[in-house]
Amino acid sequence: MKPTDVIRALVYPLTDAAVLVPLLVFWLLLSFAIWLLMTVGMIALVLAILLLFLVVPALSRFQMIVLEARARGVAPATPDEEFFNWFGNAWTLFPVPVVLALGWATLEAGQSLGTAWAIAVVLLASAFFPASIAVLAVTHSPLQSLNPLALGRLLRKCGATFWMATAFLVFALWLGFEARALPNLWASLVRLLFSFSFFSLVGSLIQHHGLVDDIHLPAPLEKSADEIAGDLEKARNAVLSHAYGFISRDNREGGFKHIFDSIAQDPDPVAAWAWYFNRMLAWESHAPALFFAQHYLHDQLRHGEQLPAVKLMLRCRLIDDCFRPLPEDLPAAVAAAEAADNGDLAAALGRI
Repeated sequence: MKPTDVIRALVYPLTDAAVLVPLLVFWLLLSFAIWLLMTVGMIALVLAILLLFLVVPALSRFQMIVLEARARGVAPATPDEEFFNWFGNAWTLFPVPVVLALGWATLEAGQSLGTAWAIAVVLLASAFFPASIAVLAVTHSPLQSLNPLALGRLLRKCGATFWMATAFLVFALWLGFEARALPNLWASLVRLLFSFSFFSLVGSLIQHHGLVDDIHLPAPLEKSADEIAGDLEKARNAVLSHAYGFISRDNREGGFKHIFDSIAQDPDPVAAWAWYFNRMLAWESHAPALFFAQHYLHDQLRHGEQLPAVKLMLRCRLIDDCFRPLPEDLPAAVAAAEAADNGDLAAALGRI
């Protein structure tokens, strides 16, 4: 990874409005909550706690979304009201208890064993935490983010550069500690900026090593067929919900890339293509489903599945008679229609 790539990753929160604007909003909300905590009165205290209860999950969720987006090379989804709840995409909230546990361990070490031990805990935590959230972003599994085997595999794959995340985290923690000399308003901004830069750097390191598609986890315990089917359904629903967030915010490229990457890793890609297509047809607009169908058709023709391809084209043309295959698939689509003795479809495609 070039030094310019590292610098670009660190300043990314300042150079991309999709990250900078939410960052500033979070800063103002947190600053208001801190001001309320310092205000005398039970009402102010209750309001501060309620505000923090709303902001903390949204902040954790958005930072993990930024990390994952950087790892995939796409733009992050814009925070909306769904970010401000403790349900849905629970994996994005897991850094919160991890940070609290590491902070508690540091304080306990400092109070019981002295400053030197507290520093040692900080150094260990700074080595563990970047690897943990990297595995979390790749697997969406809190358990795997604590799994020594998964962490070890990640570090073996990218240990040559991943030390930069640890070094920057140590620097950011030190600077955040020194920022206490600033007024609370500006100290919180400094800490938040460095926090976002850290998550951006971790995501960029994942992308540099291609870890989104290349991390292998320990085999799970054997499950029943029903459990496997249920887990697969949940995983696909999570992928589709995440992709819908991208697509509904005019980031169609990022949303469909997320789905295509998931299909490539799905244990049953043929069924996955059909599953995603059928679910998209339930959306308010059929345009995303028809766009997806072009790529679905491309996969079918590439694998010689002529009859399923013809059925897919007929179904899409019932929805919109202007549906057409991708330009490079047109000859194969016409050949499939002719092989299925569907002259009307072949003729219609031939006129495109």
